[in-house]
Amino acid sequence: MKESAGRRIIISFVAVLFVSGHVVTSFTPTGQRTLLASTPCTLHLNHDGVSELDIDIDGSSSSTEATQNVPSELTSISDRRSMLLSTSAVALTSFAALSMSSASSAAETLEELSLGDAKWDNAADAVLQSPSIPLCARIVPPSFATYLARFLLHYDEGALRWWEKQADSFSLLASYEAKKRESKSFSSYTSSIQKGLYRHISGENESNIKSYSKVRTQYSYLLTSLVDKYGSEEGAIRDIGLLFAILPPVYQPTEEMMKLDKGVITKTGSNKGSKLDNFTPNFQENFTLLLPNKYQMQYNGIEKSYTITPKINLFEIEISEEPGVKAISTTFGPLSSKPLLRERSLSLDIYALLGISGGAGCALTHTLVIPLDVVKTRMQTNPGEYNGVFDGAATITREEGIGALLLGTQATIVGYLWYGISVYPSYAFFKRFIASTLMSPAFAVAHANDVALVAGALASVIASLGLTPLEACRIRAVAQPEIYRDAGLIGTGKIIASENDQLGWKTLYAGLPSLMIRQVIFGSVKFLAFERASEAIFSIHPEFREATVTALGVSLVAGGISGALSSVVSQPADSVLTYVAKDSGGNLGVFDGARKMIREEGVKSLFNGLGSRCVWAGCIIAGQFLLYDVFRAAFGITGEDLNQALTLTLDLNN
Repeated sequence: MKESAGRRIIISFVAVLFVSGHVVTSFTPTGQRTLLASTPCTLHLNHDGVSELDIDIDGSSSSTEATQNVPSELTSISDRRSMLLSTSAVALTSFAALSMSSASSAAETLEELSLGDAKWDNAADAVLQSPSIPLCARIVPPSFATYLARFLLHYDEGALRWWEKQADSFSLLASYEAKKRESKSFSSYTSSIQKGLYRHISGENESNIKSYSKVRTQYSYLLTSLVDKYGSEEGAIRDIGLLFAILPPVYQPTEEMMKLDKGVITKTGSNKGSKLDNFTPNFQENFTLLLPNKYQMQYNGIEKSYTITPKINLFEIEISEEPGVKAISTTFGPLSSKPLLRERSLSLDIYALLGISGGAGCALTHTLVIPLDVVKTRMQTNPGEYNGVFDGAATITREEGIGALLLGTQATIVGYLWYGISVYPSYAFFKRFIASTLMSPAFAVAHANDVALVAGALASVIASLGLTPLEACRIRAVAQPEIYRDAGLIGTGKIIASENDQLGWKTLYAGLPSLMIRQVIFGSVKFLAFERASEAIFSIHPEFREATVTALGVSLVAGGISGALSSVVSQPADSVLTYVAKDSGGNLGVFDGARKMIREEGVKSLFNGLGSRCVWAGCIIAGQFLLYDVFRAAFGITGEDLNQALTLTLDLNN
């Protein structure tokens, strides 16, 4: 099965990263950890989900002494870290190479409609170009549009294949949810057909709408085209006649309707071969069914038009298909005000703009809180020295000057610039790639939340690869400014890399396993929580979509919820990993450490400091998503810009 293979690939990839990280953190003796970090350190999760290396620098340990501690096992440790880095790098390269082939696999069979030229256009452009047709417009009655949509699903091979794929993609959902989504798909598909019909019937600049004769002429072209394209199918002529009998008398092309073969018109056998004379119980749910056999078109000599006999109630009632989206319910199904949409495949330039948006948002957000980060880092590396954040800020300013509150600025800006550049486009890519390539449509739809979680986890893995060395440099600059203040970012990195000749630059990745574990937990929840919170808010207040300011306000609130929820979910792992890093024995694994921590300090110890962390993370993540959406809006890559709408241009015999 395709979905089984996809799950195995994803699980294997994530498992390798976790196991590699666990091997390094669980089985590295104390001496080796000293060697790898060059100085004693403790790993903490920053309030936005990013790990920090809290370093207690007292100058008592040198790289030479550390090297002499465990020379015999250095190769083993280096190999393990190399395995982790190599696995991540290979995975990143592989997925990047696949980006060009991960285009949306949404069914393109609608483009094969025999009725006309159907194509997928940019949704924003399609909305601007769509005619301002009222849902209940009489020139293209909703009942006519919905029955034509059924007719095409029944007789047009392209439309039928598309519909079968749609139905199959909902097959793993609960029956009620599947029917709801099928109804929405049919409603939007019918909207695209109605808009295409209106463009044809109304003529250039809607010049035909004031002339009944011109409208009838256009409908006669449509009838002739339907007969030519589908007339050879059993029952099609009868259903074409019934379709045009739905039109108001003033619009009916009666002359062309009279030319229809009367013997064929009265012949039964359509409606998928059903011999039933009455509507089937599932007629409103099965959109491929047509009118039962007993219904026929009949000419009224007095009105000089056709009607359906027995008389049928062609009701048209305005409804709300979903919050903010109006629709018309008809005898033959719903008609939405919005055309059929699908996600567009993202090109490299769009991924680049997503990266720029994310990088700018993250860098600006964290630049604003650099002073708080400096104080917080000092409080962690020098516990007990300050009585709270305000006392810490005042003491640092008094003793070292106001400039000390900006220590590590270079590493902070570059680190979070990388974080945003990598994590946001990676999430967009993995979410589409997993759903469209590694899984069947049905499995991807039924497990949309799982797809988002895995995509967020994989994006966090990539972000961790670049963030780890930069975070190490930031902590050094803040913890020991007398050494690293003048060295700058590059100089600090060179100093750390030179502390051990055998490890070299790999020394910068001493905190990678722990940071990656925390990042994966935090990052996987962050995106999913943001998307679901946004959807919930818009479902309650759909009018917030209308204005940019209110839409950005939703991003701010949803980001705050996302940050707080991610903190709650990742807090136990953060507490356990911090406890393991502080353990004096230095040989505890993650699971052993969790058991020991709970046994000694109780379950509540897993959530120490949760309140303040939720507030901090909520503010930071809210700012990230707000600025991310601000830049996306500026670049024109938000909302409808990332979707495509189905547009139909009729190909008629005129």
